[in-house]
Amino acid sequence: MTDTARDVLLACDMAVRLTLEAAARSIRNRRGRAARALYDGVPDDKLYLALTPAPTVAEWERFADTFTRWWGLPSVLADTPRQRAYMVACHEYVRAAILSQTPHDVDALHAFLAEADAVAPAR
Repeated sequence: MTDTARDVLLACDMAVRLTLEAAARSIRNRRGRAARALYDGVPDDKLYLALTPAPTVAEWERFADTFTRWWGLPSVLADTPRQRAYMVACHEYVRAAILSQTPHDVDALHAFLAEADAVAPAR
């Protein structure tokens, strides 16, 4: 993996982690007080894994527009091509992780970015 590829992965990983935390705050606010009490003590970056029932597509669509963590990627990755591709791929990765309640994993993120043709595959 080139230095640029590592930089892209690091920036995308940070954006994903920040977005998972933002998602937790949004979910806690939108699911109401009773639901908030159920998940008291669950760390924000892990809340989506503990939700019962799992978030629905409709619920995702209601709070996804509040996720603005992707818009910092162009400033961090200003010298790299395909900045928009990174943002879209990160958004889709988080969507898939939250809806399927799959734990975030850097290797899985890299594979997702490579599959989305946002970065070169690992070598």
